[in-house]
Amino acid sequence: MNFEIEKIKLFYSYSHKDEELRNKLETHLSLLKRKGIIDEWHDRKVYAGQNWDQAIKSELEAADIILIL
Repeated sequence: MNFEIEKIKLFYSYSHKDEELRNKLETHLSLLKRKGIIDEWHDRKVYAGQNWDQAIKSELEAADIILIL
């Protein structure tokens, strides 16, 4: 049997002065990401020209888990 698991969406809320800590946490969670269990998002994933406020609000609303650092 092959079961499809829906990814858990993580949203990182952090101060940019704590970016190194967020990076370390991402490293610790990388196995879950590789296995397709989680999908991470943080404000560094906003691309040039994108409405950052709308992107953040959209991702925050879609998140299953909000990690506050």
